[in-house]
Amino acid sequence: MAGFIRVITGGMFSGKSQELICQIDKARASGNPVDVCYPRIAERQSPRDIQGRVMAMDDQSGVQLFALGTDEFSFGTIRHKLLSEIIAIDEAQFFSPHIVDVVKKWRHEGRCVLIAGLDMDYLEQPFGSMGDLMCLADDVVKLHATCSSCHDKPAFISHRVSPSLHQVEIGETNYVALCLECHRKLCSGDRQRKEEYGALRETARHPS
Repeated sequence: MAGFIRVITGGMFSGKSQELICQIDKARASGNPVDVCYPRIAERQSPRDIQGRVMAMDDQSGVQLFALGTDEFSFGTIRHKLLSEIIAIDEAQFFSPHIVDVVKKWRHEGRCVLIAGLDMDYLEQPFGSMGDLMCLADDVVKLHATCSSCHDKPAFISHRVSPSLHQVEIGETNYVALCLECHRKLCSGDRQRKEEYGALRETARHPS
């Protein structure tokens, strides 16, 4: 049997994990067990997460869940854990670059690998190894949320509303899905507010 890689990607709130669950259901309906793994740092006890979605399935038979450390994705470490012919990976952007070589080896072994993850971070940079995984994939599914501001256009980016500058900031409440136009407006407004705040601060320091 020839191996196969499918990558499901897009921004936050675009339905990546739900599409991954649909793929898992199709595999189970064909009588194939599925090993599902996700990074431990992404555990948020949310029903939207892959572990919540799996636990909510009426029938969980044939599905095994594995929470892994981000650096645990090396072939020597993981080969004895994930043994099914079909492997599903959620939040793949958080795993170390070793994931690329592991996925390559799985395909050469004839396994089917289903991968879901964010394509870009909030700075419009490729997130983790997702770009490399998309290049490897036999099939790429790109999903889009609807802009949470205009509620009309497809979302372009997961705009961060928290003040953190780290690339990895876990939590749905830290982001909103925005189209390019609404993203530009919001960023322009942020800059204007910072400039106004700076002017007020200078006035306070040097009153006339």
